[in-house]
Amino acid sequence: MFDFRRTMPHGLTFMRTLLVPAIFGIILLTIAIVTRSGKFARENPGAPINSAMREAMDMMVLPPEQEAIIGQLFPAAEITKSGLRYIITQEGDGVTKPTRGQPVAIHYRGTFLDGTYLDDSFKNGDTYKFPAGKAQVVPGLDQAVLDMSKGEKRTLIIPYWLGYGEKGVQGKIPAKTTLVFEVELVDVI
Repeated sequence: MFDFRRTMPHGLTFMRTLLVPAIFGIILLTIAIVTRSGKFARENPGAPINSAMREAMDMMVLPPEQEAIIGQLFPAAEITKSGLRYIITQEGDGVTKPTRGQPVAIHYRGTFLDGTYLDDSFKNGDTYKFPAGKAQVVPGLDQAVLDMSKGEKRTLIIPYWLGYGEKGVQGKIPAKTTLVFEVELVDVI
């Protein structure tokens, strides 16, 4: 078997055993001091770091014509940080709220901003069931259901980024379309 220590000059052994760990330790200590001191901290830590994030945040703005319609039709709508707007039309029991992954049963009726019919759960006479918060429905509906209590009814104004996105659904939902859903949380299963 080859013995590496016998062929290595004495200076390299010293460097390997003492100098490399010492340099590594100095580097780690420097990083720790700089991090704790805040020497290179950003002036606005809440702002996005890269341009892609800045663009994405700026894109979460409704087109002016949709904003005007929403302002006329739903002036009392509450708005969440994500941009979802809602109006509580009937209070629920205030106690029974779904947790992420818990099955729920809802009734819904979806329309476009102009009132054109999109879809509803009444056409087959049964509720629509899905696990809450598990991306089985559009993000705006998922978000709203997690905040509702059993028996509650809401009008949801779902912006395109929480609905079908920038591209929409070919032949069914145009690009950047805001949707309106009348939703009732019938049961938390």
